[in-house]
Amino acid sequence: MTAIKIAESLGRMFYLVSPSRHFFVTQGEVEPYVSDATIWFLFFIAAELIYFTIADKRKGLKRHDGKWDQGKYRMNDMIGSLGAGSVQQMSRFFLGSLQMVTYNYIWDNYRLPGLAFETFHLLTWIGCFLATDFMYYWFHRAAHEVNIFWAGHSVHHSSEYYNATTALRQSLAQTYTSFVFNLPLAFVFSPAQFAVHTQLNLLFQFWIHTEIVPRMGWLEYIINTPSAHRVHHGRNPYCIDKNYAGTLIIWDRMFGTYADERIYPDVVATKEEEEPVAFGLTHPINTFDPVAVQLGHFKHIWNMLWITPGFANKFKVVFYGPGWHPGTPRTGLLSEIPDVDLKNPPKKYDPVLPRKFNCYIAAHFAIVMAVGSALLGELYKILPLRQTQAICVAFLVSLVSLAKIMDAKEYGLKVELSRTLTFFLMAEFVARSGFYEQTYWQRRGTLMVADTFFVSSLFIGWNIYKLGSNWATVVPDTPKKGQDTKDKVKTN
Repeated sequence: MTAIKIAESLGRMFYLVSPSRHFFVTQGEVEPYVSDATIWFLFFIAAELIYFTIADKRKGLKRHDGKWDQGKYRMNDMIGSLGAGSVQQMSRFFLGSLQMVTYNYIWDNYRLPGLAFETFHLLTWIGCFLATDFMYYWFHRAAHEVNIFWAGHSVHHSSEYYNATTALRQSLAQTYTSFVFNLPLAFVFSPAQFAVHTQLNLLFQFWIHTEIVPRMGWLEYIINTPSAHRVHHGRNPYCIDKNYAGTLIIWDRMFGTYADERIYPDVVATKEEEEPVAFGLTHPINTFDPVAVQLGHFKHIWNMLWITPGFANKFKVVFYGPGWHPGTPRTGLLSEIPDVDLKNPPKKYDPVLPRKFNCYIAAHFAIVMAVGSALLGELYKILPLRQTQAICVAFLVSLVSLAKIMDAKEYGLKVELSRTLTFFLMAEFVARSGFYEQTYWQRRGTLMVADTFFVSSLFIGWNIYKLGSNWATVVPDTPKKGQDTKDKVKTN
């Protein structure tokens, strides 16, 4: 990759691109910018971790203990975010790309000939940029103010942390609701133009997920910035339903949904008025289970439908705001949002586990992500669809199983033992039965996978035998100088 290609690839992360080099006639010509940006996702995540390790002297990497400057990154939350993003990407192997199918249909049959351009024109390119960002604002606003849309979008807000991995915590359901807001663009802008701008709009929103970058002066009036988006992710009452922007913050300023981050001395006049942002949902989900994270609010809506009397009220449960209940305005009452105690920041969900299990989780998640990355990268192109889907199911099962351990469930180790034994037996069958034709090295690789899961089964089985259902109450001692770390039973 040449220096120019690298510069172009990095520029896409900030919407700094050459319009003429990002204009295409057919959708097939458009490169997969989001997939190609994986290296930059990893780069920014690594850069943040290096910052918190060196410049921040590891304060941000400490377990949250009631101080605002601690608990910026935790392994369990990172796994939850990366896992959610991967599941969302894998959904296309089951449901396809509904957005582009419907967009192409409208363009092919109903586009407006006098307004639609298929050759490069700078004003058309800028127009598509503005129109895509404008429609994103209204989708994003609806995703917060319409309960059924919030059921999908709440996944992105479910993390109590705000870092580069949070940007990748995406909703499975949102993909299949947001496309409706973009369909009006199909009357004017070609699928190729839209495919370019919708990807660039999404990539721009990655870098703003960070606590490191401070307010950016006059840019706060024009573009969406980390400061503005921190407010959007806050659970403080002043943060609720604010700053819906994708790329341009001007839409929020135009439609009255903008709020400044309350930082001294940039925004508030005195230090006492400063109000740090507490991230996450007003009612935290307290789990890393990807199925519970993706479907939790849908379950809440279903329960509300059963207990809410009257057809009209049931309709409002679905299509009014997530805070609505009988007797309140459409979007609910801001006064019902729990206040944030500035002296005692909300405790973040972070179960304490023995170090050996954290190491086990890290190792197996690395395996899971290596397989997932290979599948999403090139492997799906050469595998039959059924095998691709089977790997996706195994990926999800692995995330759920690891989450049971991260959630410190009593049965967590038993679930994981079931997974490792199943995967061991499947790998052994594939390697030794001859059911699948394999080369020598493919067979050796499959046997290595089987060995890995066999050893894992021994490790988990031994800990079940020794610790039983109380395994999660065993936490590591703080080592003293010259002494090895030992496990002790946590006293309640």
